[in-house]
Amino acid sequence: MGDRISYSPEHIREVGETVCPDIANFYDDVGYKAAEAGRVGASVFGDHGLGETWTTFFNLYYDVVYETGSNTRAMGRTLTQIAEDQEILEGELVNTFGQMESEIDAGGYTSTPSTSYPEAPLKAPAPEDKDENPYTAELGGPVPGL
Repeated sequence: MGDRISYSPEHIREVGETVCPDIANFYDDVGYKAAEAGRVGASVFGDHGLGETWTTFFNLYYDVVYETGSNTRAMGRTLTQIAEDQEILEGELVNTFGQMESEIDAGGYTSTPSTSYPEAPLKAPAPEDKDENPYTAELGGPVPGL
């Protein structure tokens, strides 16, 4: 994987409280102007064959604009909640690690002797020694018991 991008809770909150509402307001404005255009659409096209096509495309456009604004506003509230949750979690982790550090410094933990484990086998186990895979048949392999 490539480099990971990380954001602070403050940046997430800023997007949720400032950027998303601004974008949603833009779509609200566009939706308002589209609604005005929709009101005059019938008088512009009248009973011509284009009237039905106009109405179909107008309704699609208006729905997209309305839903985009609505969903962007909801995303802002979601991002704000994510930032709050992340701040709470971060605070809890800082407190937990601080408490553990204090206990270690106070001698609250003693070292434990390490355990030696045998080396891993150099060769993979024989097929008959492997666990059965219940999905073998679905993967195109042999069906057990047939």
